[in-house]
Amino acid sequence: MKFNVILACGGMGERCGLGYNKLLLNVGGIPLLEKTLNCFCHNDISKIVIAYNKNDKSAIEKITEGRDEIILCEGGTSRSQSIANALKFVEDNCDFVIIHDGARCFLPKECLERGMQEAVEYGNSVLYVNSVDSLRIVDEIKSQPIERSKIVRVQTPQIFKKDEITKAYALADGKDFSDDATLYEEYIKKPIRLTYGSEENIKVTTPSDCKNLNGGLLIGNGWDTHRLDFGRKLILGGVQIPHDKGLVAHSDGDVLIHAIMDAILSAMHERDIGILFPDTDNKFKDISSVKLLQEVLKLARSKGLAVKTVSAVIMAQKPKLSPHIPAIQKNLADIMGIEENCVSISATTTEKLGMAGREEGISVSSVATLYKI
Repeated sequence: MKFNVILACGGMGERCGLGYNKLLLNVGGIPLLEKTLNCFCHNDISKIVIAYNKNDKSAIEKITEGRDEIILCEGGTSRSQSIANALKFVEDNCDFVIIHDGARCFLPKECLERGMQEAVEYGNSVLYVNSVDSLRIVDEIKSQPIERSKIVRVQTPQIFKKDEITKAYALADGKDFSDDATLYEEYIKKPIRLTYGSEENIKVTTPSDCKNLNGGLLIGNGWDTHRLDFGRKLILGGVQIPHDKGLVAHSDGDVLIHAIMDAILSAMHERDIGILFPDTDNKFKDISSVKLLQEVLKLARSKGLAVKTVSAVIMAQKPKLSPHIPAIQKNLADIMGIEENCVSISATTTEKLGMAGREEGISVSSVATLYKI
């Protein structure tokens, strides 16, 4: 069977409040539209038609440059008109047309595959998910409950035989419908095959959708190094480690917490701990780094942020740290108020190479992720 895809991209995306079309929003390093296009890499899909908004033509041309399987056509003043325009560009010999919202960029491959299979078996397929919320119908005077087990939420893709959906749009003659399944039922008079979709298959519509596109996470990196010397306590992650040397610093020298703090500050786009807690200020002399971490966490909360995960690698030739890592992880998790499995600490030697290998010091590299609260 041969399938063509039509992507409805003719809207303005005004509800997102971006000031530009949401299809051009960066999602994991690529435009949202490109991510949607990548959902349709399938051996049975030979052509993709994009019904675009004329204001976005040049940007979409740039995104699709070099992709011969993609055809661009100008959309209409409504979704239905855009689909009607796009149907003129599908291949004559295709069997089914997959119609999908350009802003649904998280379509799982298994949902697409399931929809295509059921379309071949039943003549059409429309993805849906169940309603998990309680529902009420509202008028000007009152509201009353609806039995949610009888209600589903319809998604795209919606897949139809090419000849039937083309006929349906011709008969509609410019009338606007909320989705293709409704138009198909109106003019073809055949039942819709509902195919279970996925809660992941969201349509990016609101400002909050845009904020959550990349998981709603901020990511930061941190690095710190301190010299080892006799006569100092070795403290890592707020835990004292038995050793004949300790780390030299203005504070207690907890190089692990220092790297974690810098990672958290990096995620917040703040300056590093050298700026926040300068070694020229006597109030930080020999201070516990746990107290400094607590100050950084307060700063994060003031910005409406909280730590989600922390990962760090300790580079030290000696002492052997693996027996102490569980205690370090638990202590850091308690300080930051997160689960232990959200703190990942590992240790490595440098095969006696470099400063750490000569037991002159310890270095730590760290990554932190933050989320909005």
